[in-house]
Amino acid sequence: MYVQHLRYFLAVMQAGSVSRAAQELGITQPTLSQALKGLERDFGTALFAPDGRGIRALPSAKRLEAKVRMALQTLAEAKRELSGPAPARLRLGVLPSLAAHWLPRLLPADGDAIELIEAAADELEKLVASGGLDLALSIAPHRNLHRKLLLSEPFRLFVGPDHPWSGRRSVSLADLDGQPFVLRQSCELVGTGRRLLSTAGVRFRIVAKTRQESTAAALVAAGLGCTLAPASWGDANLRALDVGGLTLQRDVTLIWKQAAGAKAAAKLATRLQARA
Repeated sequence: MYVQHLRYFLAVMQAGSVSRAAQELGITQPTLSQALKGLERDFGTALFAPDGRGIRALPSAKRLEAKVRMALQTLAEAKRELSGPAPARLRLGVLPSLAAHWLPRLLPADGDAIELIEAAADELEKLVASGGLDLALSIAPHRNLHRKLLLSEPFRLFVGPDHPWSGRRSVSLADLDGQPFVLRQSCELVGTGRRLLSTAGVRFRIVAKTRQESTAAALVAAGLGCTLAPASWGDANLRALDVGGLTLQRDVTLIWKQAAGAKAAAKLATRLQARA
């Protein structure tokens, strides 16, 4: 069976006529007819029946059509994959809150391909444990995984450029009570932060909730509210203030499971530190 004959078959099914299909394909009608007969021999069943001067597709041909289209699509995808760039050599997970600031430092300068997956800390940990990821840039895992601490960073208060506090360097925990707040729902320490603030008697007035870090940053920059985030979060449009009395911090950690991951982790850690 020839792949080209399968394409001829689809052309006939679409044109509804051997003569029209042959004209569109740029081949002679006898050549096309012989190809169709060959397919009928290969599949062991009649696909077309005479109909006046032409032919009509039998139910078997109509059932075969969908499968042939799927087969040709699969072959085309395989050809693209084999002739395209090499598959990713490293599957790396990263926290959404790290992505914007850290991605430029994660991208390799040596041509090695990296597949990046953004996910919450618990999901990254599961993927590393199951072998779905080679490495993850996350926080310290609960599972028995290898880890390498990259840095510890405190949480700071981020406000927009027109916020009344934008010219200040610091605020106290008490200052935060009643402030309009944009809740970063994907924050890996959101539960811990809530407990710390509750213990200190601080109650934010939540004006928006989002799992998208870029959305949270845009809302803060627009002056809708403030937010608490790690020191490396945010961009040049935002102002970061120290919060006196806030002990919240995160440990940015590389985690991996397989022993072979140690070499990749060391290489990635060196790249990150060099581009810090």
